[in-house]
Amino acid sequence: MFLMKKIIGELLLPLPLCLEIMGIGLVLLWFTNKKWLGKVLVSVGFAVLMAVSTEAISGRIIHTLESQYGPLTSSQIQTLSVPSNSSKSPQIVVLAGGLTGDPTLPLHLQILHASRERLLEGVRLYRLLPGSQLILTGGLGFQTVPEATVLSRVAQTYGVKKSDIVLEVQSRDTKDHPRFVSALVKDDPFILVTSAYHMPRAMKLFAKYNLYPLPSPIGHWKPDRTLSFWSWIPGSGGLRLADRATHEYLGIAWAWLQGQI
Repeated sequence: MFLMKKIIGELLLPLPLCLEIMGIGLVLLWFTNKKWLGKVLVSVGFAVLMAVSTEAISGRIIHTLESQYGPLTSSQIQTLSVPSNSSKSPQIVVLAGGLTGDPTLPLHLQILHASRERLLEGVRLYRLLPGSQLILTGGLGFQTVPEATVLSRVAQTYGVKKSDIVLEVQSRDTKDHPRFVSALVKDDPFILVTSAYHMPRAMKLFAKYNLYPLPSPIGHWKPDRTLSFWSWIPGSGGLRLADRATHEYLGIAWAWLQGQI
């Protein structure tokens, strides 16, 4: 089920979906009499691909996710500060965002950009909150080493004490994170760190377990409110934004259908 869900999810992303539509259209054009339908499919696939490849459009779509939670403010961080004589330490939960799968790379490059952003935010909060702990969550996906384990090694190179790191290596997907994290945080308040576009789904999944963390989203896309000429030119940047937004909305829809949110 895990592998099948990943495959179907990839096939429904904008680029492969548009290519599939255009491919069916070309087959109809070349090998059937339904040339009118083939022209329609090729035209629709091309038009949609052009549209989602522009940041003016795809950026607005992903902004609907990222705008739900703003960056953590200093005043919010201070609400989790505890007196030096308290035994209760604030906890910072960082959701892994994937590995490169190449152990020959330098350690900090063995994690994907999303993981690196999330980890750096977690380390920043760790330094701002004396006595805090980092809970790194991420198990085995398609790699041979749990994501959280690699994140832990990178975190230690950034100066985080090994004794201040707690690993959760059983989760394989976003839906698994709150189930395993709940046993670690119990009823204590904690900060949740993940990518801004991923935060709405994560918060909904955690709420299903009656967990209501303080969200600390990272990596917001900055919309060009002037809608410049360049934002309407199709490119890989716009397509990446469309991929992220589509992936998240598909994930939210799937979680809703499965009763996970």
